[in-house]
Amino acid sequence: MLIYIIGIFAISIYYSRKIKTADEYTMANFSLGFFPICGTIIATSLGSAAVIGSSGKGFEIGIGWILTKFPVALFSILLAVVLGSTIRKLKLYTLPDLFVRRFGKASGIIPSLIISILYMTPTFGMQIVGMGSVLTIAFDVSVTTAMLIGFVICVMFTLMGGLPSVAWTDAVQSVLILAGLIFLFVLGLNYVGGADVVISNTSSDTLNLFSMETTELINYLIIFGPFYLVWQTSWQRIAAAKTEKIAVRAVSTGFIITFIIAFFSIGIGIIAQQVLPAGTDPDLVYTEFLAAVAHPAIGGLFMVSLFAAVLTGATSFLLSGAMNISKDIYQGWIKPDATSREVLKISRLSVAGMAFIGLLVALFITDVIAIYSYALALSAITMVFPVLAAMFWRRATKQGVIISVIGSLIVSVIWSLLGQPFGWHEIIPGMITSFVLLISVSLMTQHSDDENVVAYYFDLKNEEDPAQTNVS
Repeated sequence: MLIYIIGIFAISIYYSRKIKTADEYTMANFSLGFFPICGTIIATSLGSAAVIGSSGKGFEIGIGWILTKFPVALFSILLAVVLGSTIRKLKLYTLPDLFVRRFGKASGIIPSLIISILYMTPTFGMQIVGMGSVLTIAFDVSVTTAMLIGFVICVMFTLMGGLPSVAWTDAVQSVLILAGLIFLFVLGLNYVGGADVVISNTSSDTLNLFSMETTELINYLIIFGPFYLVWQTSWQRIAAAKTEKIAVRAVSTGFIITFIIAFFSIGIGIIAQQVLPAGTDPDLVYTEFLAAVAHPAIGGLFMVSLFAAVLTGATSFLLSGAMNISKDIYQGWIKPDATSREVLKISRLSVAGMAFIGLLVALFITDVIAIYSYALALSAITMVFPVLAAMFWRRATKQGVIISVIGSLIVSVIWSLLGQPFGWHEIIPGMITSFVLLISVSLMTQHSDDENVVAYYFDLKNEEDPAQTNVS
């Protein structure tokens, strides 16, 4: 573990000496190749929720949890294939940047706050909890001390190296994560006596792909699917790639591998039913199963793999949220004429500030997963249809977008406070409200003076990729 930590710091120090501008820090100067783009997609997707959470869901629910992973891969690949070219031509830094360019300055403030504060901060806190659970086992310290150690490692690493170090270490860490998951799956299978033993001793519901209740499954599909159309991490990786071909292939390949590897993390949870007591906390399934079946020396290597999974998610979320604060809020509203060095400084300060709030969330809020799920839903509710309108519908107006964002936010919060009537998650009435308000208000209002009245997908279709233009 110590060798691994020293190694990632060496990489961050190397890149910190090269970083002089905000573009280099946050977007790797738009020059990343296939391996770092694909690797960072895999590593970021396989954070604590995917590795620890999916093993727990495999233990609790069974193989049916894989159905929630399918829309993640499907919508992410659709984003890369259909909109990858347009995203690159727009050279977007953040998702709210699209709102500002198309619908005017005022339209981007709520998405900026939702992504940076409501989504990225608790997501980072969730990774801190994951790092704490790993480090407390590795170094025999208290959970609080372990979380503080993880916090310091994560913040220092992100502050120094930015996206170049995050992307390249993600690429290396993705190999560690994949190898760790596959090897633990095989080791666990051998430990309990093979696949035949698992199948014969496991209930039919656990092995039934459609064992989840219909309403619950629909809720999960709608939560995880549309959100990945507006997952800022994918947008930034597409924009940061060296060419359009690299962007589309790397992002698509990354999510295909992530979907395949989910079978192994869920499978670990199913195998764990043969080893762990029935009442085991799902969040502890992965680490307790690891401790039960692996020799301490091999278990240590697995801990490095798990720590890599959690750390890489934390660094990516910090960097992504910091861009919303430095570009969308600071440069967009506070100081539009800010120099690149000033934006770089604010980016680093934002990393530190967000990390501190995330640490407080990790230390003092018990149900971080619930906050994360809620923030994820609000992101999809407020942004999916406005983003699609910016890409495909010229008639969408600034008033339509702003009222859609505010109205859907209000409806979803009220729906949640009412206890989710009919068992429907708030994302369902929220997205319906967003769609209806966007269409109806846009048709009843006129375009504002600060709008750029375009449908980017169609209007930029014949333009060259910026990378190719630069080469020319």
